[in-house]
Amino acid sequence: MRITIFALTLSAAAACLAVPAAADPVLCVARVNGTDMPLAYDKEEDGLSANYSLRETIFTAWGRDTCPSYVVMRALTPELSDEQRQPFCLQHDKASDSIIGYDVGDRDAYGRCKARRKAVCQRVNQTRDAALAITGGAARRTFQGVETVNNNAAGAVVMTGTKAMIGQALGSIGGAAAGVASSPAVLAGAAVTVVAVGGAVYACSE
Repeated sequence: MRITIFALTLSAAAACLAVPAAADPVLCVARVNGTDMPLAYDKEEDGLSANYSLRETIFTAWGRDTCPSYVVMRALTPELSDEQRQPFCLQHDKASDSIIGYDVGDRDAYGRCKARRKAVCQRVNQTRDAALAITGGAARRTFQGVETVNNNAAGAVVMTGTKAMIGQALGSIGGAAAGVASSPAVLAGAAVTVVAVGGAVYACSE
């Protein structure tokens, strides 16, 4: 009996030694809205290469902003997964040399928006109802005069149009989706982009 207990103890100790220690987080600084924001990330995480380019590795090694763009995007959109963040890019302001938010569009090598617009996105609903209504197949067939892009990889529906067109499209769905049309973010600009992804709705306007 003693031999069995001793053997089990040795086995348990060996198993503990075999478990690799958790990697220490890498500390970095992101410049957001003119203020330095301290962040941290795991450099050993899976899929890092898919989110972090070689050019960005060199850039963050000597620049003021030492955080990878995907780390900044995660901080700005904590409710989304990396896959669901695909429609978005970081909006950079040259005057303050900082990230001012995120917009819809293609990313450059630094995760920033290739198209320099003044639009910034913000979440406009607190429930999943509006997102589910907008992404429903039947709802998408009712959109009139709205440019609709179905981002299959992210599972997102991206609608772009004038404030009036977006309002009409959302109103045609009714319910929680119609409520999005009256949100300040949608009413703020003449041209509006609405994104439904990850159980949330975002409005992007200047």
